[in-house]
Amino acid sequence: TIIPMSGFKNFSSLLLTLITISNFAVDVFGHAILTKPTSKNTANFSTPHTVTLGQYFSLASYGIIDKAFLDGDHGITPWNRPGEFDFWLAKTVVGTRQTLHPCGCNAGVDIRHCLGVHDIATGFGETNTGVSGLPAIPTTPPLWALGSIQETAWNAYANHAGGYIYMLCKKTTFDECRDTNFPDGVLAATESQTDAYLQCVWDCFESNTLEWATPATDSSQRVQYQDDECTYAETLPREKIGIDNRVWRYMPIPDTAQITNGNDGWCTWDSVLGFSNDLAQSKFIQSFGTSNVCDTGPDAHGPKNWHIIDKVQLPADLSTGEYLLSWRWDGYMADQMWTNCADVQIVQDAPAEEDEDNQSCPPVMPITPVPQPSATPPPAPTNNGPCSDILPLPGNWGANGLYDCDYYETRDSAYCGHSEIATNCCFCGGGNTAPTTPTQQPDPPTPTQPPSTQPAPVDAPPTSGGPCSDILPLPGNW
Repeated sequence: TIIPMSGFKNFSSLLLTLITISNFAVDVFGHAILTKPTSKNTANFSTPHTVTLGQYFSLASYGIIDKAFLDGDHGITPWNRPGEFDFWLAKTVVGTRQTLHPCGCNAGVDIRHCLGVHDIATGFGETNTGVSGLPAIPTTPPLWALGSIQETAWNAYANHAGGYIYMLCKKTTFDECRDTNFPDGVLAATESQTDAYLQCVWDCFESNTLEWATPATDSSQRVQYQDDECTYAETLPREKIGIDNRVWRYMPIPDTAQITNGNDGWCTWDSVLGFSNDLAQSKFIQSFGTSNVCDTGPDAHGPKNWHIIDKVQLPADLSTGEYLLSWRWDGYMADQMWTNCADVQIVQDAPAEEDEDNQSCPPVMPITPVPQPSATPPPAPTNNGPCSDILPLPGNWGANGLYDCDYYETRDSAYCGHSEIATNCCFCGGGNTAPTTPTQQPDPPTPTQPPSTQPAPVDAPPTSGGPCSDILPLPGNW
């Protein structure tokens, strides 16, 4: 949808128009929100599938930075160097100030529209839809015990891949940043005071970046269907080191054609470890296709029915009290990023029920194995000649020649677990191996005949262990 900019006196009028239009235009997508704990902009597990598109867009605009890129190049999106895009860049990158706040601002307009700064959900346990002046909506923050493992979750209406991180800031420090840097109040703040305030709050959060629960493969990440906490796919967490050696996690669901078009990442099913029940598997296939579909399922770009849930490790040496949890998502397939916050109460010892996840689920959740084609076992070592890959690879693995065995060999040996790669590619032990020509020997002389005067046949050149050539082009989308 193309909207003429003329006729809009300010950003607010434009935003209201966009929200109105989005109620009718199905191709206009909102962005992403923190859904566990309940975010300061009122979002939870039920929000994505119970609100209209316009309402979701409005909530998600609470924490968006619409133009976020590095080195002056729109193609170098935040996920290329996680965490490097900061509030200094946000206010200068497009010539119009954007306010990057750890808890988000209503459409990133200015500091007075940021959470907890002026009149938007400033109190602990208060939420707000992001509109200045509206009364706060109370919520009960969860109790998190020192040293415990806790669950967090977020949801994307429009998927831009990339990755995310969680951080903590004590509420008293958060408020002190405001009170110290705005002595005359937020409405009278100068640009230098605003910059000092933003530096203060970002320092607070980034000094308490949460670690992911370990071991990483022990059910520490899953994607949950809507608000059904018993219906989910367990996924393999993948991590990336960002600025100051902070550990981020990849969004486990790739954007539409992200991998198919040669970008960084993994096919959707490469990250799936299993399902909690048959309903989870059927819903997942409905959204993202069967296991032979890489990244072109119907909901790859719009996975609003799925929450990305992680387990994080709470430090044991924090002081107890009221905290804000910040979630930050750096986009990869778009030059955008999002932030949100939620209130949490950190205590010495939480009640038992606060430490248990999935209370409504049966004690034992059977995981249905992910259906995988049986891989062809690699052939036994032989003295055969050079190996050549069998190309093109079939179906989406080859993408009509776009991807070959070299592509998969340089990315991850785990691809050998797929029969299409194991059978066709030399690096997995497959491919075509030419048989070695047997060495010919001269006939031995006999007692009754003189030795042959004919020259002995020349031995065939040795071919064992020769160079491998890939079989190209790879088939289908691969």
